[in-house]
Amino acid sequence: MDFSLSDKEQKLWDKAKAFTMEHITPHAIELEKRNEFPKDVVQKAYEAGLMNLHIPAEAGGPGQSLVSETLVSEATGYGDAGVATTIMCNNLAFAPLVIAATIDQLKTYVRPLITGKEVKFGAFCLTERVAGSDAGAVATRAEKDGDEYVITGMKCFITSAPQASLFTVFASTQPELKNKGLSVLMVPKSKAVKIGLIENKMGQKNSVQSEVIFDHARVPKDCLVGKEGEGFKIAMMTLDKTRAGIAALATGVAQRAVDEAGKFANIRQQFGQSIGNFQGIGFMLADMGARAAASRQLTRYAAWLADKGIRNSKDSAFAKFFAADAAMQNAIDAAQIMGGYGYLSEYPVEKLIRDAKLLQIYEGTNQVQRVVASGNILKECANLDTGFHVKYDGRDAPLM
Repeated sequence: MDFSLSDKEQKLWDKAKAFTMEHITPHAIELEKRNEFPKDVVQKAYEAGLMNLHIPAEAGGPGQSLVSETLVSEATGYGDAGVATTIMCNNLAFAPLVIAATIDQLKTYVRPLITGKEVKFGAFCLTERVAGSDAGAVATRAEKDGDEYVITGMKCFITSAPQASLFTVFASTQPELKNKGLSVLMVPKSKAVKIGLIENKMGQKNSVQSEVIFDHARVPKDCLVGKEGEGFKIAMMTLDKTRAGIAALATGVAQRAVDEAGKFANIRQQFGQSIGNFQGIGFMLADMGARAAASRQLTRYAAWLADKGIRNSKDSAFAKFFAADAAMQNAIDAAQIMGGYGYLSEYPVEKLIRDAKLLQIYEGTNQVQRVVASGNILKECANLDTGFHVKYDGRDAPLM
């Protein structure tokens, strides 16, 4: 068992951390005050080779591993969760295409977006106001009309939608089949794709989410990804992969909270000594550090499984809900350690709290992750023989 990164991964990890320290962390508070899309920073990330890592080489991408993606997400998440979300949004938008589209489709629709001089974005369009976590209730429709599909409906909370050039849309081609009638289509930007309400959020203000309205948007039939009715399966496969990226981002937030609290606990003097010397503070720091470290290991293991082609539904769910909860708890604990200073907007910790909250909600709430994880555990244990039996009613029966 080897926990070390490869030379290539270590160089990427070092590059991502250096980029964060130069372009994200020192400017995060000011960027948030501007409350606008951080295009300049993201452009620099694109030029530095920190985006679109999962696109295969045959389609013009770097063809790097999911583990590599988590390294970038953790490093940038440490600096600012909103900027990190914007940098990694293409990972989610293009993941269904990498999973199920043909190489020709990737070359036609994705390659132009990842090989030019300017950063381009995709948008992952699954969530709807009513449907939420219930993919079977998706109301957006894609109807066949000759050699085209006509798409109508509205999506919400779509990351980077106002900047997107390509929309990965989950729409129902057979509504009566619910989940089994869901399909995936690539929809290029056009006049029939309209941006609705841009959300005003509590945190992660350096990431933009909005409604997307498809007003009879027409796309050729070769924009269908996979086959009709495979949308739900593709969505689940996508989320199994991309949850590790969210977990990595959350790990970055969790580690930032440890570092800010630890730095403060060294400097802040009370009763003639640093407050870090008091067990009440020391124990909190230890728990915070353990949460961040455990989040990192869960995340990288889930990513490693995906890279090996091993099903990771349970492990990616573990990583996502544990790391997101760790980020939230660590941020709260950091504010407590810093006392009144932790509540001031001129310090980064109150921002960590606001940013961390969204990590527990988007890309599948932590409650949904627990449903996924527990469902897998129940299946694994259904016919499990633990070796422990007890005599029951005169028979050799499992313990009831």
